[in-house]
Amino acid sequence: MRRMLAAALTMMVFFFVGATCLANGQNSPLWKIANVDRQVLFDNVAYYRFDVVVGPGQYDKIRIHRIVQETQPFQPKQLAQAVMFFGGEPTYFATLYVEPLIDPDIVRDRSIAIYLAKNNIDVWGMDYRWALVPQDAKDLSFMKNWGIETDVQDAQTALTIARLLRGNGFAPSGPLYLAGLSYGAKMTYAVAADDTQRPLALRNVKGIIPLDCGVKFKEPEVKAEACTNFAADQQNLKSGVYYYDNTSLWQMGDLALSNPGGTSPFDSTLTNYQFGLVVGTSPNGAIPWHFVGGWMDSNGIPYDLRYTEPSLWFDLLKFNEPPYSPIRLDYDSDSVECGKHLPDVTFANHLSDITIPVFYVGAAGGFGTYGEYTTKLVASRDVTVRIVQEQPDDMRSVDYGHGDLLAGRKAELLVWQPILQWLQNHH
Repeated sequence: MRRMLAAALTMMVFFFVGATCLANGQNSPLWKIANVDRQVLFDNVAYYRFDVVVGPGQYDKIRIHRIVQETQPFQPKQLAQAVMFFGGEPTYFATLYVEPLIDPDIVRDRSIAIYLAKNNIDVWGMDYRWALVPQDAKDLSFMKNWGIETDVQDAQTALTIARLLRGNGFAPSGPLYLAGLSYGAKMTYAVAADDTQRPLALRNVKGIIPLDCGVKFKEPEVKAEACTNFAADQQNLKSGVYYYDNTSLWQMGDLALSNPGGTSPFDSTLTNYQFGLVVGTSPNGAIPWHFVGGWMDSNGIPYDLRYTEPSLWFDLLKFNEPPYSPIRLDYDSDSVECGKHLPDVTFANHLSDITIPVFYVGAAGGFGTYGEYTTKLVASRDVTVRIVQEQPDDMRSVDYGHGDLLAGRKAELLVWQPILQWLQNHH
């Protein structure tokens, strides 16, 4: 059944994509749906995954996800509104937006993807090609040029396929909304900007919901940090270092769960539990943002989390990080934040051409108001900003954090409901 479904979907995509590329003056890409699987998540909400080959290389593939109500098995409900989520750097779609898949103690429907699907939104997602590279891959030199431009083009592929599968079999559906946390927020802007350069009939983006990040920042200290990081990125690439190894994060999460009272190998003054909390609650960089807001003792050491269960945070560390991510992503991003104008970094060149609706949702303890600046660089007249703040201004260091937007106990009330209402209002 799965092989037949994959073959049928591939044939549909082949004909539609071929026509699309001809209309756009391009050669037909090498796309193939290689695998399809399905599982039931909650009541009549099903979860589909499609592995899609997007190039000739061994690791040139992406994964498309769909979480949607069904009228019967393998029959998704026809819904007017659809949104595609992009992950952070480095994260997977499923573990970031469907947390019950990794934490058995979380209520089965406590996830933004399931919440929106239950409320008649057709939810899609994409795993970047670099997120699917296995840990045992030997030579990672192919990551040298895997930058934001690569992710943007893969996103356009995913959106085109999603529109086809949502269509009536003869024509694709209309454009989708985009959403994403952190790097995923940058992607919403980058894909929307790229979309402005496509013919009107081939545009895939209806509106964007960037979560707690931006593309450019006005604060001089942020620019200075980006310039320092850009120099390091450039040196790494020149030296033949093309990727980050993220596997230590797995160990941090695993030890916090399996041996919480043991001495942390990362900091001998802390237990594994304490160190796991420190990773989540500590400020990061020139923008003093943190992943999750914490409770601190008199020495400033966290002993609990305010908004998200510690076990869920540790599970995110353990299960939500792909083994590798390209340095080229940071090179591209830092070059833009630093004010460099590089001919091969174009993802931010058309921000001012974006006219579609924008809903920026920030966390007061995350990027928060720092992320508002990019909303002022677009041409849209429909821009909404929501900052989730649970503490007074002088308690920013423990306020609602970057990851709390998705994982927090009150995230449904504070984040998901406003997003749903915005989507419904833009029907």
